[in-house]
Amino acid sequence: MTRDEILAARTAAWPVEARSALAAVVDALRPSAHHLSDMIDWLDDIAIRDGTSPGVVLADPDLRALLTAGGSAPERLKRWKERLRRLRYPRLVARERVLADHLRAMECGPTVGITPPPALEGGVVTVTIRARSAAELATAVESLRTRIARGDVDRLFALLDEA
Repeated sequence: MTRDEILAARTAAWPVEARSALAAVVDALRPSAHHLSDMIDWLDDIAIRDGTSPGVVLADPDLRALLTAGGSAPERLKRWKERLRRLRYPRLVARERVLADHLRAMECGPTVGITPPPALEGGVVTVTIRARSAAELATAVESLRTRIARGDVDRLFALLDEA
């Protein structure tokens, strides 16, 4: 199916205002047929969950602002879909905030980076150590050991398990 066919078929039951709002999104962001199908699924999911309409979701100020934000259409589409994901999964977004706050509180500094898994799936964190010398490496490793010993890393994995 083409993008236009998907748009017509999937939004036929939507009010005119909602179809017009989505058409403006399509014009501004030029999503592929696959992306458009995902977007409509997500809009429908949010509207059903919240007992509203896709048009109300599309009226979100942050979504609307991203249509005219700087950058190429693919960059704006990526940011727009990320905002829509945040609307679709508010509990996941809240959990991501808690994890980010915890990571910030761990104060690992510039030499140790701990990155949670994308969308908090899989429970595997990535630890990156940046060092310019053996001494910097030793300091970074000691910093990580300290955070493990005081339970910060255990808490991080417990937060991931809650997600």
